[in-house]
Amino acid sequence: MNSWLNHHLQAIKLVLSRMRINLLSTFMICLVIGVAMCLPSLFYLGVDNLSKLTDQMKSETEISLFLKLDATAENIAEIDTILAKNTAISQYHLVTKDEAWQQLQAKSKDNQNISSAIGQLGKNPLPDAFFIKAKSTDPETLEILRKTLQSIPGVEQAILNAEWAKRLSTLLSIGKKLIFFITALLAIVLLVIIGNTVRMQILTQKNEIEVSYLIGATNSFIRIPFLYAGILYGLFGGLLAVLMVAGIIQTFNHSVIEISQLYSSDFSLNVLNFNLYLTIIGLAAIIGWAGSYLAVTRAIGIIKFN
Repeated sequence: MNSWLNHHLQAIKLVLSRMRINLLSTFMICLVIGVAMCLPSLFYLGVDNLSKLTDQMKSETEISLFLKLDATAENIAEIDTILAKNTAISQYHLVTKDEAWQQLQAKSKDNQNISSAIGQLGKNPLPDAFFIKAKSTDPETLEILRKTLQSIPGVEQAILNAEWAKRLSTLLSIGKKLIFFITALLAIVLLVIIGNTVRMQILTQKNEIEVSYLIGATNSFIRIPFLYAGILYGLFGGLLAVLMVAGIIQTFNHSVIEISQLYSSDFSLNVLNFNLYLTIIGLAAIIGWAGSYLAVTRAIGIIKFN
């Protein structure tokens, strides 16, 4: 056990020593890995935060139920009873035509043109309306509820205020698929880059590897240092990607907070997204290992049989 552990520690020290000697080339490789991992991470953060914002706004959407202009107090009472019995409704409230008219007049005081237009109407053109909040935020369930409410006698129109959210959700689902393909393509690029880097290292140490085979070294013994090189390239590249992502989030967060405050919201980007950061580092290390494993396996086969 001690011999096995000592061998791995020696391999890591050897790889780190070589990286330190070739510090500039090591940094450039890690920088390429970092940028390649940063790009899909930023796309993911954008889509994920938009998705959370959409979910938050969905919970605040409501169904507006406008009654016919000739609706009587009896009609309103009957509709109120129907809404109270509907188990899909979380809460609702009535805004009478008189209340709506007063609110419109109060809001138009600061705008002379609108105030004049309202004054020329002569009578209240607004209908009584119920504003309903459903228990579910599922788009299909909301649409079914809207159609049910639309069929109530005395209802002129039922408007679901979440149509834009449905469209945005569809676009976000497309965005998630796009992120997957971008990540896959960049992973292939990183496999090639890391594989070529490790292959060049193997070629520069070809004589040492041949001598090691002559004294009885196994493929596993030869392979281990190069596998650690790939893992460390990926690890350092992943750490650079995390620093880039955190810096970009922090930079944009100031503007996002200012915009959200204008809409009376506390929405902001999460800088300390540890799950994402661990995923970036872990995925980069796995890609580094895979690239080096493919390169070293092929190179060792060529050296051994030549």
